[in-house]
Amino acid sequence: MSSATLYRGDCLAVLASMEPESVDAIVCDPPYGLSPDGKARTWDDIEAGRSRGGFMGKAWDGAVPGVEWARACLRVLKPGGHLVAFGGTRTVHRLACAIEDAGMEIRDTIAWVQWQGFPKSHNVAIQIDKACGALEHRGERVKHHQGQEHLTAPEALPPYVPATEDARTWEGFGTALKPAHEPAILARKPLAGTVAANVLEHGTGALNIDGCRFAYGDPAWPGPDRTAEEIRQIARPNTSGDHHAGTVTSVPTGRQVNVSDLGRWPANLYACPKPSRSEREAGCERLPGRTGAEATDRTEGTAGLDSPRAGAGRTADRVKNHHPTVKPLGVMRWLCKLVGGQRGSVILDPFMGSGTTGCAAMLEGFDFIGIEREPEYIQIAEARIRHHLGALFAHGVQVIETGEGAA
Repeated sequence: MSSATLYRGDCLAVLASMEPESVDAIVCDPPYGLSPDGKARTWDDIEAGRSRGGFMGKAWDGAVPGVEWARACLRVLKPGGHLVAFGGTRTVHRLACAIEDAGMEIRDTIAWVQWQGFPKSHNVAIQIDKACGALEHRGERVKHHQGQEHLTAPEALPPYVPATEDARTWEGFGTALKPAHEPAILARKPLAGTVAANVLEHGTGALNIDGCRFAYGDPAWPGPDRTAEEIRQIARPNTSGDHHAGTVTSVPTGRQVNVSDLGRWPANLYACPKPSRSEREAGCERLPGRTGAEATDRTEGTAGLDSPRAGAGRTADRVKNHHPTVKPLGVMRWLCKLVGGQRGSVILDPFMGSGTTGCAAMLEGFDFIGIEREPEYIQIAEARIRHHLGALFAHGVQVIETGEGAA
């Protein structure tokens, strides 16, 4: 039976209190540092780096963790232990530098591909007309084109027709791409000797390749969808004298290809949608919840709440899991399995949020330590993790209040 220990408090304080070399892997979703002025900062850069408004105005998202945090993670990791930390596409470089400067090896960058983001782009033609004083009032556009008496989401408006010659020249230009993936840094604490020696001594240092292969037809792999049998049919046996099982040589190129009935070799990307409302809220049925407007920090009846950019839960009557950045259970299970080592190992999440990493670790047979300083999220994380453990084993979850950050 897996166990989960949830600390309510500040991650730096809790990490400092933990035994060195006591966790096998760290899988986390830190603040992305989406600061209001668009500059990427770390907690080390500015004194107020952990209290500036970030994503959806959340104070905890003003800067990404810095070297101090990364060194604290390095201390509690066993030699060869892996760290997976998500970041924003505009700020992940600061996170990667902090992790590397702390003494870890950057092994790769993994992309969670989700296709569902909404572009936050300025229409350049509109901005030019606005600067020229020729911009038709948005409300008037709505009433004129759709006969509506209230403002609607930008997506409901018809295409903008430029009013000036300069705007017509720049029609079709914008300022941002559609966000369709989120990167995660894959790093490793230096090995103690060789990989073989480290694995045998500490149980860390290796990735679970076979356990994380993409089954043929699995939509988590968005690439070519040939089956193992189809690959074998277009290949001829390897005649080089090297008769490793499952190895064939393709006819067109002569290149050796590995074919396994277990699935494709895991790539540095994983494709899956954002979590559904039912997935986010499984186990939270008894929590009080919030209205859709409260959960997204928008005002009832406004265009801001109508817009899909408001975030998950905007149309719900009651939102039980109101954390704004919940990751899918599928991608977190895959990551825990990839870096966790043997079942029963300990996975740590210093930014537990609503507990998705904890749920994933439980389901994959790992022990879990979670740290979360926001009281409103601890209750959600505990409910979700208990749900995925099941009623018979829910006693394996304990919540520990710490002096730092506890109410």
